[in-house]
Amino acid sequence: GRTCRHTSSPPTMAEEEVVAPEAPAAAEPEEKKEKVLTINDLKKVNKPDEVVLKEKVAEEDEKIAALQARLTAIKESLDSRDNGRGETNSELAAAKAKYNEARAESRRLQQEKRNIYDQISAADELKKQQQDLTQRLRSELSFFSVEEIDRKIKSLEAHQQTSSLSIKEDKKIMEDIKKLAANKPMIKQYDEAQESLKGVREHHNNLYSQLKAKNSELTSFKEEEDKHREEMDGARARDEAKRSDNSGLLKERDSIRGKVNEHRDEIRRLRDEFNKQRGEFLKYQKDVREIKNREYAKYKAERQKEYEEEKKRRDEEEAKRDPWEEEKAICEQLISWVGRYLPKKVEEEKKEDAPIDVPKGAKLHRGKGTNDGEEEDPYAGLIKKKSKRKGGKDAAAPEKPKAMKIALGPEDFAIFEKLGFKAPSTTEDCPKLYDELLEKKEWLKTAPPKKKKPPPAPPPAAEAPAEEAPAPAEGEFDLAAHEKAELEKKQADAAKKAKEKEELERLNAEKDAKLAAEGKRAAGGLHKFDPDEVDVHGGSATADDFMDAFGF
Repeated sequence: GRTCRHTSSPPTMAEEEVVAPEAPAAAEPEEKKEKVLTINDLKKVNKPDEVVLKEKVAEEDEKIAALQARLTAIKESLDSRDNGRGETNSELAAAKAKYNEARAESRRLQQEKRNIYDQISAADELKKQQQDLTQRLRSELSFFSVEEIDRKIKSLEAHQQTSSLSIKEDKKIMEDIKKLAANKPMIKQYDEAQESLKGVREHHNNLYSQLKAKNSELTSFKEEEDKHREEMDGARARDEAKRSDNSGLLKERDSIRGKVNEHRDEIRRLRDEFNKQRGEFLKYQKDVREIKNREYAKYKAERQKEYEEEKKRRDEEEAKRDPWEEEKAICEQLISWVGRYLPKKVEEEKKEDAPIDVPKGAKLHRGKGTNDGEEEDPYAGLIKKKSKRKGGKDAAAPEKPKAMKIALGPEDFAIFEKLGFKAPSTTEDCPKLYDELLEKKEWLKTAPPKKKKPPPAPPPAAEAPAEEAPAPAEGEFDLAAHEKAELEKKQADAAKKAKEKEELERLNAEKDAKLAAEGKRAAGGLHKFDPDEVDVHGGSATADDFMDAFGF
């Protein structure tokens, strides 16, 4: 372990013995393990360019082809010399023919073996894909047959119908039934994946059987080829002992063969290097994908936390508000509005005639318009004066105000109904409504708190998708469900547009066929029409035909 001291004096022996057992270095790996990697911490690995690999391999193949051509020329030269030596080379020629025949057969078998290896590689890739699909489906399924799911659903329904459950328990049972019903399509997909995997495995085993048989056959031909090579080498050795002029060609041939092997080794090296880079790139992709998934999960959790905090804040603000605040404001507004339509009260103040003190000997005269002869005529006061108005009614009598119709809009009716009143249709209804509004205002001052409305029940979903995420807790914001709903909406709109386009194309096709059957010409782009009927220089069609031609 290593310790850091801030004193100037070196540690004593006792201090070193005490400090030695401490191992802070052991904590460092734990801290390193706890460190969360990000994309910036990863060393970027570029995807290897397969085109560059093919170009380099093609260059090496061209060099090998040039060397092979030189080998063929040397071989032909040596063969021509061998054939020109007469009967002494008959043994070598026969041995060569047998060797070439065996070698050709061996190469054919090697090519077939390589083809089988290619098929095995493709089968391995397909097998891996099917295994991944099967494992993924198996991890998502809790039951593996439709009968088991039906039995489980019936069991849950029976438990729901025969047991006394709370709302939360009943809701949970309904969600379990939905999830079980959503697993039915996945069971079919899982069975198909199992069947496909079984077929791939059988094909894979068949290829390995073919490869084993081909290896046995190739081994047999290799042994025969080696046997003929030994015979040919013996015949050549006996022949070369008689001649020494071909030594230069033989050395060149051996040198070219070495170069061919070097180029083939280079091709193998290039492929190995490409496969190594490809493996590193795939590992880098996997690490990046895991980091992104982790970051998305963290982001989703933060969004959920922000939503919960915002919801909590809104709930607190809602709890502090007056529950009848809106109703009080509406009530004040309606009282002011209804008060404008109340009839004006005419208050007549009746003044009682008080006794007037008249001095002795004075005479009281009536005012203008009075009849001074009343004193002389005792019946003069009984005569009523006719009013100037028609009918002779008293002009001072108040008239009853006429009822006027009040015009209201739909939103006005909604405001009255919010307080439980019926909107007035005429001004006659306003006095009574005004008193009721005043009573409502007084009641709102001491009104009890409102009853909280229960949360609305979720609408029954049609059929849950195969990969259904767990339902969020009550009050939480489900980001995945929101994104999924947006995607489904876009897909539905696209399907609707495609359907409308198909319908329009079908109608145009029917119209084309109809015009063709009538011997008419069809023109136009989106909407077809007969140019003989609709023409700028005058046609036989009417305005309706013209409108139909352009889809109106």
